[in-house]
Amino acid sequence: MDKYEYQVCLQEIDSLIQDQDYASAADIADTIDWKRVKSVITLCKISDLYKINGRYEDARDLLLLAYDRNPSGRQIVSSLCTLELKLDHYISALKYYNIFVQLAPRDPERYILQYRLYQAQNVSLAEQTEVLETLKNADYRERWGYELAYLYYRQNDFASAIRECDELAATFGDGQYVRKAGELRAAMVGGAPAQPAAQAKEYSSQANEAEPY
Repeated sequence: MDKYEYQVCLQEIDSLIQDQDYASAADIADTIDWKRVKSVITLCKISDLYKINGRYEDARDLLLLAYDRNPSGRQIVSSLCTLELKLDHYISALKYYNIFVQLAPRDPERYILQYRLYQAQNVSLAEQTEVLETLKNADYRERWGYELAYLYYRQNDFASAIRECDELAATFGDGQYVRKAGELRAAMVGGAPAQPAAQAKEYSSQANEAEPY
């Protein structure tokens, strides 16, 4: 494939992504020899495309190429850690977590990666809670504030769970996880069960979602 054909393929991929035809976009991506591509941005974009299609090994392979070209890219390292967890490669995930911490010791993202590692390895809820509390103190985010509230709930610490739900609403006003926190709070105050087993599975899945660059 020459440079012109490569550029045409990239344009077709971009067009299909805009049309949300991710499967067809991935089919075109399969025709390109990505080892010859130097653009880290492009490699990361195609990695995201493969993730959307559930092709996590292919997504990981593209990120490894990007990492070879930019080993100091913290977002690349973060995504490699997350992908290795999706593939149940815990030792590799831990390796990229440690690299991330070395690259960006003050980046709050480190606590999200640590939390995901703890989830994958079934570390105690108390230890998971400590990580999200640390994240909250460093960088309070709607999604993880809700996750923290739910962890309190799962440990029967309803007072802390309700307080966290209230703080989430006061801080962010409205949003997907603020509304979920409102439902969780209503379940506790109203006495209706929030179905911990089902929700735990849902939140574990959410916590490992692929995040775009």
